[in-house]
Amino acid sequence: MKDKLHQVSYVQVMAISVLLVLSFTGCATVETLYHSVPGMLPGTTRDMKTAGYWIERHPFPDRVIMDSAEIASLNRQIIGELEVRKDLRELPESYPSSKIRDRAQMVMEWFTSRTRYTKRGRQVGRSFTRTMERTMALDTLPEEVPLRLGVVSRYAHQRVFPTQDKIYTKLGDIDFDDLQNSALDVGTPVAVAHESADGRWYYVIDEMSEGWIETERVAILDRSAVDLFLNPKRFVVVTAPKAVIYRDREMTDYHEYVRTGVRLPLAADISGTVAEIVIPLQDRGENASLGRGFVKKDSIHAGYLPYTARTIIEGAFALLNEPYGWGGMYGEQDCSRFIQQVFATVGIDLPRNSSKQAQVGRLIAEFDDTTQQDEKERIIVDGAAGGTSLLYMRGHIMIYLGSTAGKAFAIHDTWGYRQKTWRGDIVRVIARVAVTDLHLGTGSRRGDYLRRIISVRTIEADNQN
Repeated sequence: MKDKLHQVSYVQVMAISVLLVLSFTGCATVETLYHSVPGMLPGTTRDMKTAGYWIERHPFPDRVIMDSAEIASLNRQIIGELEVRKDLRELPESYPSSKIRDRAQMVMEWFTSRTRYTKRGRQVGRSFTRTMERTMALDTLPEEVPLRLGVVSRYAHQRVFPTQDKIYTKLGDIDFDDLQNSALDVGTPVAVAHESADGRWYYVIDEMSEGWIETERVAILDRSAVDLFLNPKRFVVVTAPKAVIYRDREMTDYHEYVRTGVRLPLAADISGTVAEIVIPLQDRGENASLGRGFVKKDSIHAGYLPYTARTIIEGAFALLNEPYGWGGMYGEQDCSRFIQQVFATVGIDLPRNSSKQAQVGRLIAEFDDTTQQDEKERIIVDGAAGGTSLLYMRGHIMIYLGSTAGKAFAIHDTWGYRQKTWRGDIVRVIARVAVTDLHLGTGSRRGDYLRRIISVRTIEADNQN
């Protein structure tokens, strides 16, 4: 009891300290204080934090799930049926401005539908939305907007509005910026549809989303140059959490880094420990061109990896303990981006959002509130395949790893979980890629992962057994 009283006292003191700082400064950041997790997550052991532990338990870790032709067919199905990915090669030379305006109106209605806060804890008012409306300058658009093609030249935050201002739904929840739509790595092809009134932002369309990115992070190129990134004859795919790109073979002139799953054109045969790649460049005068970059051989793979359970499990564990980043904040990844990145290494182009990812592949089971916990876990353990099956709950998605003593485990990029305590639920922050069982959160108001799982799918063609 003494330890509990000490903990409550500490939290109270910290909360009072924050309030005092705010009262004296009047402009300090408002930040919610959460509880950290233990060094070893409940229900796990040290061996579980290795790929080998789960590969040993897999019945066929090296069986090829789909070959390149089958993967290409699945990718076409994702584009055609789910309509969540675009083939930029099929975009016309102009784009109806009504689509941009309609999307902007939808975004504005979503944004103004509830109270939102600045980083300093102030409510966002009408002055902010008026500023955004002026900056977007949608009234200047012609009926048909000429599309310019380009490639992202520096890591770019894709924003809901053309601003770097941070806005939050929940006061003090500073890791969840409502205006962060996504993040685009170097080498991402885009179609530029519009420019902000101040000239600092482009409205771009990429294969998965639309939004605003800073003009200095896009190289406008001719179609043949963009085609090199859209359909490279030879390419490397990034397998490291962050592959550093250098401008020189000696690897001393840092350029940028790219995340797992990024595909970049190969400029020359890989020799020694270095791979030479093609990268888009943009100087301060806005002149764009293609240049050469260099990455370590051990951070990439020439072409896609084979689609096996071993590939996915090892790829997921390569990202173990990588920090969580909502929508690509901080140059990291969230739960769905983690899934997307791992499967991109084998050439599978999954959707960006978890709800759409949960519609890809062969359905194993769906659950509702009437499904008993023990029965649900049994169905997952008996029917899901380690490494190639996804466990989905509203707002979150995980890669199923396998089971131990009848308990199902997953690897996922998660922000945290709720824990029931004697004084009510507390939030424990994980904020990284982690291995967990499905029982974290048992007894809390929201329930554990297992209770909230509503579907299980294996990423393979629907007609496969």
